[in-house]
Amino acid sequence: MKKYDYIDLMKTIGMFLVIAAHCTLFFSGNQFWLIRAEQENAVLRWLSGFFVAASVPIFVFSAGFLMPISLLKRNSDISILSLIEKKAVRLLVSYYIYGALWLVPTYTLFDIPSYGRAESASLLNGYIEMALGRFSDVAWFLMMLFWVTLIWLLLYRLLMRDRLIYGAAAAFVLYLAAHFLLNQADLFKLSQIDVYIIVFYLGAAFFYMSDKINEHASPGLLIFGSLAGIAGCLCLIQLSNRYYLSELVVKTVSPVLFMTLSMGLCKTDIIRYLESTAIYKWLRNNSFYLYLLQMPGVYIIFRLIHPFLGSNALLCCIMLFILTVLSDILLTFAFTRLRLLFSKVARELVP
Repeated sequence: MKKYDYIDLMKTIGMFLVIAAHCTLFFSGNQFWLIRAEQENAVLRWLSGFFVAASVPIFVFSAGFLMPISLLKRNSDISILSLIEKKAVRLLVSYYIYGALWLVPTYTLFDIPSYGRAESASLLNGYIEMALGRFSDVAWFLMMLFWVTLIWLLLYRLLMRDRLIYGAAAAFVLYLAAHFLLNQADLFKLSQIDVYIIVFYLGAAFFYMSDKINEHASPGLLIFGSLAGIAGCLCLIQLSNRYYLSELVVKTVSPVLFMTLSMGLCKTDIIRYLESTAIYKWLRNNSFYLYLLQMPGVYIIFRLIHPFLGSNALLCCIMLFILTVLSDILLTFAFTRLRLLFSKVARELVP
């Protein structure tokens, strides 16, 4: 498979945007974020709106971008059913392992209220709500992405270059169907798939033009053009009175901008140098675990520092971001080392 380095950079940026979104949510007054600062902060509420809208679409767009590669590589011995099985293992099995071994135990231990988990909820209640997809926190993304990927694997012919126009029509119709028919579906994150059906399609469609853009566009054009577009998305979140529509625009446009930004950055000497460093390679290779293991650390750190820094929301949020990133890296490093250790022991035990 051809290596698209800018995809790795884009997902790394996305991982930091997710952490930034979680840190700013404490000061945003968001009704779904159950632990909040006493007072909202207008700047952080604005940034939170952008981070929340722009972060997760990066990963869905990336998954859509990589889908045509899987389809083009597919031969007669690999069926669509086998691809669905691989995605189920990667996403659904990961969801339930993460939920059973990390999400439910840690949130119960520290009694962290979250959407789908009431304060002081029992361990059993946590497992039930997690199994039904109501209590999932960051892992909601895994279940949502499985449904979106399943839809497009079943409609894979519409992601071929010569049928993209039909795919666009299908994406729009499916978005409307999901938005109006599944909007109140409280189980298995079906209510969350609507706009991501379009985002996934856009990623697949962008794949076919990515090589020409990357080859002919200069780094300056890609970087500064993308930054101008991202600034426009920030302004749209701030100025629009119709939050749902502005959020919809940002969710569909921002992943394209972050991809072209990553394309341009990958042509610069700075990123070429970073790509040769061990820390960047480690972040790139472990972005999946970094995404999942940031929680519930951000809640715990907020509880610890907010009593001391709560009077200065911006400073508190910056410190929260730095400490969350550091704790996430340390936790992920420990997890990967343990994973390697268990794998080594397992290999030695198996004859």
